Amino acid sequence: MSRRVKTTETSFKIVELLKKFNGATMNELSDQLELANSTVHGHLKTLEENQLLVKEGDKYHLSLQFFYYGNYARQRKPEYRYAEDHVENLVSMTKEGANFAVEEHGRITILYGNSIPNDPTYDVGGNYSMHDTASGKAILAEMSDEEVSSVIDQWGLSERTEHTITNEEDLFDELETIRRQGYALNHDELMPGLSAVAVVVERPDSSIAGALSVGGPTYRVASTRLEDEFLEALQQVKAEFEDDVRSLYRPS
Repeated sequence: MSRRVKTTETSFKIVELLKKFNGATMNELSDQLELANSTVHGHLKTLEENQLLVKEGDKYHLSLQFFYYGNYARQRKPEYRYAEDHVENLVSMTKEGANFAVEEHGRITILYGNSIPNDPTYDVGGNYSMHDTASGKAILAEMSDEEVSSVIDQWGLSERTEHTITNEEDLFDELETIRRQGYALNHDELMPGLSAVAVVVERPDSSIAGALSVGGPTYRVASTRLEDEFLEALQQVKAEFEDDVRSLYRPS
């Protein structure tokens, strides 16, 4: 069993609360955490002295140091540098929302995204479960059954809409369909009225760099558009993206 450090966990809970409430006072944090003011004060001062928090009036907020770390993480792997151009290409081709998402810790995070008109589900930094998104299911389909079961054990199959897959057997059936057809679909599963199609982007060694997705309002992107017009655009951009990634591994 791993050894967990309670003080570190408390600091991260403070970070989460400051994000959730868009800033908070020491007393508000103490109430939320059910800890003494003196304990919370120690965490706040430590975080502030390490430039992770700023104090404005009597409220603490997350500092732009998180932006610095996030920008580093976003560009840490060399293939990610190509993602933005390919996402923008998809948006230009389809006039709908597109993103590139990667998996970490059993969830997906959007590294690059854009939509016309603006849709918050394509915002950079968005973090989502995998079973109810096209990108997530596309990546899950590349995992072994044991890896998929591990993700389910960790995060469950929460119901976001009446169309969300919440049964493990149904999810495995859909993943088999995705493996056979080579792409994943999301029809009103993440939120009502939103549909998307996604394909994975592979490295030369067949490992998964992430997933490209394009979609929009269900009334505007019916299944025929997703699996015809949009899928054709996705496959073209996927091939271009993977060619760029291969260039990173070619001998100089």
